[in-house]
Amino acid sequence: MQTSRKHSILFSQNASTAINLFIRTLNLKKGDLIITSDIEHTSNNLPWRFNSKATVIYIKSNDDGSLDYIDFENTVLKYKDKVKLVAITGASNLTGYIPNINKISKITHKTGALLFVDAAQLAPHRQIRMKDTGIDALAFSAHKTYAPFGIGVLVVPAKVLGRTPVDPGGGSIDMLSEEDVIWSPVDVRHQSGTWNVTGIVALAESCKILEKISWEEIEKHESMLTDYALKQLNTIKNIRTYISKASYRNGSRIGAICFNFDNYHHALLSAILDTEYGIETRAGTICNHRLVRKWFNITDLEQKVIESDISNGKRLSSYGIVRISFGLHNTKKDVDILIRALKNISERGPSLKYKSDQNEEIYETLNS
Repeated sequence: MQTSRKHSILFSQNASTAINLFIRTLNLKKGDLIITSDIEHTSNNLPWRFNSKATVIYIKSNDDGSLDYIDFENTVLKYKDKVKLVAITGASNLTGYIPNINKISKITHKTGALLFVDAAQLAPHRQIRMKDTGIDALAFSAHKTYAPFGIGVLVVPAKVLGRTPVDPGGGSIDMLSEEDVIWSPVDVRHQSGTWNVTGIVALAESCKILEKISWEEIEKHESMLTDYALKQLNTIKNIRTYISKASYRNGSRIGAICFNFDNYHHALLSAILDTEYGIETRAGTICNHRLVRKWFNITDLEQKVIESDISNGKRLSSYGIVRISFGLHNTKKDVDILIRALKNISERGPSLKYKSDQNEEIYETLNS
């Protein structure tokens, strides 16, 4: 990842914690505006709403999960100086869509606002050049880049850190007296307590390995797998995909594919794949409720009923999809195993019987 000397790197527990730290550090005021989109992961949505006094405005997306750039530019220029932050995903965890960061940064900077990129899904799949693309701040989690859990990375302009830390503690200060506090340098004062040194070292090593493999090879490999998987999925009866094969061309998306089977609850299909075939998938709205709701054409009235059910403990009442995603370790053999499993389920159904567990939002076998 390329940064400039004007940036500082802070470490936290994960990307969500890093984003929450960032917005609290900005200390935006009532009347300030944050612009984000309706394709964002929950972690690039809730922090702006609940850890800031600023107003959050959502720009529109298309049915394939791509951003509406006309709406984005019109919205940014409409509010001009009130816009303090634009927060956009680097790559969608749901659809794999990679926004045009160059275009977004140029529009954002016309107002003097900062551009934040949620790079959790982008970091393991594409090279990130903050300076070249005009990214002011970003965050990602170490485990997304094949390092251990427990490390979040926040890269921010050093100029926003020259304030009292929002989480002061041991290591935040150079001197403390009854009358005064001398804070530590800006890239240290916001990281109180004992650092996860082992995790940081492991993350650095993982990044070195990714660079050694080369981003060109990583992109080429994952694009090949995605194209192969999409072709094979289209041979299966009763399957419904949500993004066209053409949308994945030209490296505009990472390898994340959503689908459903007719007459199967998404959580049940995911459970069958896991229990009977050893295939791990994600099921549900995948922290992206707005776009999935659009795919299912859920009306406001239907949404209220679903929300009521969930509030009353019926957590499986929600609409949702099944998602597969690829990393550099996956192969065509993995895709073939998935396709055989889906064909078996489509043609013969599950081999075991399942029951729903509303509390855990899953399906499990009857003798579990």
